[in-house]
Formats: sequence, C-alpha cells, structure tokens
Amino acid sequence: MKFNDTLTTLIQQSLEVGATPALMGEPGIGKSSFVEALAYSMGTKAFVLPCNQLADKADLTGARLVPYTKNDGTESFKQVFYPHQVIQEAIDYALANPREWPILFLDEINRTTSDVTSGALTLVTLRRMGHIDLPSNVRIVVAGNDKGNVTTLDEASLSRFAIFHVEPDAATLMSVLGDMNPWVKKVLTQHPGLIFQKSTPNAIVADGRDDDDDNGNVTMAELFDGGEEMNQLTTPRTIDYLSRWLNRVDRQELASHLATPVQIDSRDTTLLNEAIEAFTGDTMFTTQLVATIAEDLASNSGGPTRNRVNVPRPNCYAGLKTAGTVTDLAAQIATLTQNEVSGSLLYALKETDDNARLIEQLAQAATQIEPEHTRTLFELVTTGLIDRQNLESFLEIDTPIVTAVKPSLSAFL
Repeated sequence: MKFNDTLTTLIQQSLEVGATPALMGEPGIGKSSFVEALAYSMGTKAFVLPCNQLADKADLTGARLVPYTKNDGTESFKQVFYPHQVIQEAIDYALANPREWPILFLDEINRTTSDVTSGALTLVTLRRMGHIDLPSNVRIVVAGNDKGNVTTLDEASLSRFAIFHVEPDAATLMSVLGDMNPWVKKVLTQHPGLIFQKSTPNAIVADGRDDDDDNGNVTMAELFDGGEEMNQLTTPRTIDYLSRWLNRVDRQELASHLATPVQIDSRDTTLLNEAIEAFTGDTMFTTQLVATIAEDLASNSGGPTRNRVNVPRPNCYAGLKTAGTVTDLAAQIATLTQNEVSGSLLYALKETDDNARLIEQLAQAATQIEPEHTRTLFELVTTGLIDRQNLESFLEIDTPIVTAVKPSLSAFL
C-alpha cells in the first residue's frame, strides 16, 4: 500500500478502534516520517523508540533499587523497573494532554534481538512497561521490515496487529517535502517509479547475486549482510537528503561539477554524477536527475515549486467554533493545553471563515506558538495559503506572541 491519504485514513481509523497498526516494508522508505506526519495531522505528537538501537530487553526498562518500609517497620530496598525514557515521555505527555491521542511509535521492532522484540510486544499486549501502565489515550504504532535479517513474529504476535505492507509513493513524498528541489521534483513527477531503486545493472550488488532475480530492488539487510561492496540506494530518505543538498549548493558550483570529468571504477562520468551518487547511488534516478540538471543549467531556467501545506485540525476545534458567547469561548479555551491553544490558533488563521473573535481569544490565552506550528504558519504565509482577513485580525491584537511574529508576518501583507 502506498504512503498516501488513504493509508493515513486507514491507520487513523485503526487507532480509533483500539487496534495497533504495523507498517511493514523496506528500510528508508518513509515509515518514521509518515508516523510523525500522522501524529501532526491528528493534532498531537509522536514519540519514536528505535528498537534496533536496543541491545537486550533490559534496555526497555531500567532497574533501580528504591527504599521502602516493610510490614515490621524496618527499612529495606526493592528493585523497581522504570520505562525507557521515550516511553516515559509519551506517558507524561498523554497524562498532561488527556484529549489528545499521542502516538508511541516502536520502529524497527523486528530488526533487533528476539529478546527486545518480545519486550516491546509487552507494550502492545499488556499496555505496561516496568511498573507503569500506559494511559488509555496513548496509541501504539509499530514498524518493521518484512524481508532480510529480521526476527520473525509468530502467529500469536501477528494477530495483535493490523498489518499494512507499505511502499514509497512519489506523489506523497513531493507533498510532504515542501521545499523539495525543483529538479528532484521534476524527475519524480515524470518517473514516479524511480523512488526506490538499487544500483544500476552491471554493478556488483551487495548480496552477490545478479540483477535478474529481484527486479532491481534490494533490502537493507542484503546491502549490509552480504558481499563486499556497499552501494547506495535511491529511497525517500536518500532523496530527501539529496534535495536539501541541491537546494543549498550554488548553480555555478553545480555547473563546474558537471564540467569536471572523473572516473569511477573504470567508468567515465562527471564530478556531478559522483556527488549525486553519494546520496542516491548509481541508479536510473541519478541518471535522469543529472540529465535534468544539465538541461536546466544549459538553458539557465528553473526554480522552486510550492506544495500544499498540511494544517492539522485539533480535536477540540469543533467545540470552540460552536461557542455562542465570548464568555463560553473563553471558558472552553481555559481548559485547553498550550499545544491545543497553539494548534487551534494556527487552524483558525488558515480557515476562510471570519475567525476574528476566536483568534483574539486564542492569542490572549497562548503563551507561545509551538515551534512546529510556527513553521507551518510561515509556510502558509509565504505560499499565500493563509486567510488574509484572519491574518490581519491577528496582527492587530496586542499580545506578546503577536508582537514576536508581527515584524516577519507584516512583510507579506
């Protein structure tokens, strides 16, 4: 299943009914980014625990000796197990934000020892880690690899999940990377199938096999677990890094790289090819991208393309919109967390309704605009997707948070 709006809806619906979604697919295709974006669209946060970085089950729970008083009144010590820091952060956030559904994301759950995988499954089955229970509003999502050197989950374990086999989607990647380099975007638009590839034919692949048995695809396990060479892959993750580099580098520098011949393993190419292959490998994606850059540099054209901006609608927002009086509205806002206030303010600024009253009350209640909401706010303004009337109403309010952002936002009016 592709990473798209349909998958987002299915995962969110699974969470709503209490199921635990399991995203199974190749490494580097965007599972972590998808979950973080999902949490943001739900108006909450994702807490990511990379299980492959844990050596054994004890890493999930830290044991500590704590003093206690026995029945006979004497003092003694007992061993108490505490959750991993990431799990504890998710618990603390859930308790502080009871109307949200924060996501605890157990990544690479089966690319670790069987001991760690078994321990992580305890969270799903018992909703408990150490001596602490997970709050009822915590939602769990897991991710793993369905190929390669992984810990196999038995049928009893698999039955506890809603399993979604996922693969990268070029359109989704272009929509979530708002500052995607225009050359990269052009290649993905014209050739969406190039989003996941191994090195081009005739190269020695890492697993030591020829190119006829895997349709041009290779798992990360095959890359690192066999053979002598390690060839870079084209994946959403490596494309993202490449896009950022291309946005940073000067056009004249790129032209110089293109004009500089080099030789790689008896293959005559250019320094630009070598630089791009460092990110995305010797693949057809790289070949198409270099050709696109060369054509653009020759014609001295090209420029960035804007994408849509994702603005999450907090769960509390519907209630705020139905408030009949300013008093009722202020009373509702007083019950919100600062994350909910910040998120509601952002959504009210984006909405095309006349939200002047709501914006004023939210701006007065907000102690700050959360960093992720600030980034989204400036994306809305710079792309012209914000409601101008609501923005003008916001800038007229005399509060510290408006004062802080007013100089920057006023420049776009």
